[in-house]
Amino acid sequence: MKRPLFTRLAAALLFVLFVCSQLISQNWLTQVRLDTTQDQLYTLSADTKVVLRDMKQPIEARLYLSRDALTEDPVMRGFSQRMADLLSVYAGEANGLIKLTQVDPTPFSPQEDEALKAGLTPIPGPRPDDAAAYLGLVLKSPYGRQMVIPLLNPSDEASLEYSLTRAVTKLQQAEPIRVAMITSLPWFITTDPVRGGLRPIADLASLLMQETELSLLSPGFQAIPTATDVVIVAQPEPLTEAQQFVLDQYVLKGGKLLLLLDPASTIARDGGGGPQQGTQALGRLPQSWGFSVQGDVIADRAFALPVQTGLSGRAAIAPQPLIFQVPISGLNQDQAVTRSLSQGVHVATPGEVVSLGQTGTSFTPLLTSSPDTMRLEAKRALSGLSPLELELDWQSSGQRQVVAAEVRGSWTTAFPNGDPVNSGASAITQSENPSQILVFGDVDFLADSLYIDGSGAEADNARLIFNSIDYLAGRSALLDLRSRTPRPRNLVVVEKLRQAAQTRVLEEEQALESRLELAETRLREIEAKEAAKDLITSEVTNRELAQVREEVRDTRTRLRTVQQGVREDVARIKTRLMVIPGIVIPLLILLAGLLIQVFRRRRQMRPAA
Repeated sequence: MKRPLFTRLAAALLFVLFVCSQLISQNWLTQVRLDTTQDQLYTLSADTKVVLRDMKQPIEARLYLSRDALTEDPVMRGFSQRMADLLSVYAGEANGLIKLTQVDPTPFSPQEDEALKAGLTPIPGPRPDDAAAYLGLVLKSPYGRQMVIPLLNPSDEASLEYSLTRAVTKLQQAEPIRVAMITSLPWFITTDPVRGGLRPIADLASLLMQETELSLLSPGFQAIPTATDVVIVAQPEPLTEAQQFVLDQYVLKGGKLLLLLDPASTIARDGGGGPQQGTQALGRLPQSWGFSVQGDVIADRAFALPVQTGLSGRAAIAPQPLIFQVPISGLNQDQAVTRSLSQGVHVATPGEVVSLGQTGTSFTPLLTSSPDTMRLEAKRALSGLSPLELELDWQSSGQRQVVAAEVRGSWTTAFPNGDPVNSGASAITQSENPSQILVFGDVDFLADSLYIDGSGAEADNARLIFNSIDYLAGRSALLDLRSRTPRPRNLVVVEKLRQAAQTRVLEEEQALESRLELAETRLREIEAKEAAKDLITSEVTNRELAQVREEVRDTRTRLRTVQQGVREDVARIKTRLMVIPGIVIPLLILLAGLLIQVFRRRRQMRPAA
């Protein structure tokens, strides 16, 4: 065959193969993906697939996507395509019950009016005269219920699957979770005296109002609202016997409780309001249910969080054992409430939850401290102890303490004589159905300041609360999915170096304080001796003072040397971490390529046998 003809036929065949491969990929391989991310963020989780396959009612999904307007932004262009692909996967997994429609709301069109009416957030263009773009989602059920995601933002990509699955789940549910709350915390939520209704103070309270049907019981409540799914009791004022009886009857009927009872609330101490001590607020009820929350406070040196403190008149950062993180190692991985929390939980001055070994009651720890713990009286824990003071008095118990637990059981009433107010009223004496109680020895972890910083949530406190509510309400589809976010990839070596440095600085500070104390003691002894003789020798005193000042200067110089060494060590390790991937690895790849090339040339130059 002639070469020109062969070339033309080969080119035509390649073109036909290319067209066929495109048709095959667009029609049969659109669902095929290779997800190489560590947390499998681009693969639907098993929980989402279960939700989609169990759908009973159809859903209309309208994706508003301004294709032309978003083309100039490479980030938004790629993200919008990912959204379209992801929703196609959702529709495919839902067995046809999700009808997906893409709408391009061009400027001044009826589609744009429709997007604005639905509540979508316009995305301004890069120039003042550019038309706004849209990237939002509207989900509708056949009964008129609607869920709107006003703006699909690339910064929320990690929680994208949770947001979509939550919207689908809420449209499928006949009713939201009904939550009744008993609390005396004005820094968390309050009743608006002007507009009426609830006014959230903490970020978590606002989320609770969005995700559940939340009602706040008055301080003098005499009943639990009917059809309540979960009752939250968070650091209340001491309940009357009549109110204890109401809770007793609610639990015996199979009601679900989420208890937050703190022996020493730091938020209340710092002016947030509410009782500082809440472990005795429920009276006889905890003992009847087979547990207690201890009045002492747990301090944890191994899990301590760094706080700003003052050391010898200067600001410093040191680990504070009274405020600590319960990391993944302290979370029960066999329990649905805690197994998927990837960032840990922050707590402050918590109490220990203890099982009383009651027959017919199961006690399952959820949050557990490290073995390097120490107990303190609540009053002393709230006295403003510094990390240095705690370190000087530290006596490790060597035992892990339970900070939160699940209690299950069928119980006998705590009021065998019936209603303490109306003795003739009928009362339940035995559990009609097994009940669940989740009890936490801390309430401060609800506060924004304990787990939210300028860049967002740095711990799973909010997720833990929502997991607890869903779990108690029997709606567990979103438990694992809620926490399916990228796990923080810390520079482990740098973090260990920084922690070791903090310990070294603290040890130096302790040595400084000890030397100062000894010097002052010597001064007092000399002055007392000279005063007894009525001959205070200024020369002796001045010499002693000069010696003390010299010791202080020497110690402070060594302390600065330690701090400088810490900064240099951190700088060196960061330089290595930048040099290795940026220079060394490319050089190794280049060297490997050169060696392969040399090896090939030698094989080519080798004479044939």
